[in-house]
Amino acid sequence: MSNPQTPLRPENCFHVYNHAVGHENLFPADKDYAYFLKKIIQHVVPVSDILSFCLMPNHFHLVIRIKNPDETENFFRLKTGTEKYESQKSKNENYLEQQISKCYSNLFNTYAKYYNFHYNRTGTLFKRTFRRKKIDDLGYLKRLICYVHQNPVVAGFIDKPELWRYSSYAALLSSMPTLIPREEIIGLFEDLENLKFCHARLEEIKID
Repeated sequence: MSNPQTPLRPENCFHVYNHAVGHENLFPADKDYAYFLKKIIQHVVPVSDILSFCLMPNHFHLVIRIKNPDETENFFRLKTGTEKYESQKSKNENYLEQQISKCYSNLFNTYAKYYNFHYNRTGTLFKRTFRRKKIDDLGYLKRLICYVHQNPVVAGFIDKPELWRYSSYAALLSSMPTLIPREEIIGLFEDLENLKFCHARLEEIKID
């Protein structure tokens, strides 16, 4: 069960996801997918490894791992200043986790403002506060990665997951540079052929 209050702690993996409000699409055009990915790099990548992702017209999935404490704390020290960071941390034992969560909130708030401006709308864009579910089991992590990449196939947009332009699956099969830790993800599945085999078998995961 996901919980919007689950702390995003360093070195833990999470499934982060959300859906557009009502019957709206989050990404009506190619430029919108591109903008969202750009903002992921700006707001999320400094504190997270992106293990896999898929952007669908009306929702998204991110499978992420929060970076280690040294990396995340150094990022916030550089961003806010060491003295201010240490002062706030001394007053609040949950300060680091809250700042990490704020990075994700900044991503979604920035995108919502962009969307409302470009599509001349007002009000909430996302259905709810972004959901996050901690991943404690390696087997579940592998199934989740497959599930995320299979979304556009299940929705009937494409026949094979590698054909979807807005997921990380094609990057795993490629030799081109990518922010996805390609060798690590392939290693979870033992090798590339088994990764392909597992992605050909549809996974069912309950998402609340």
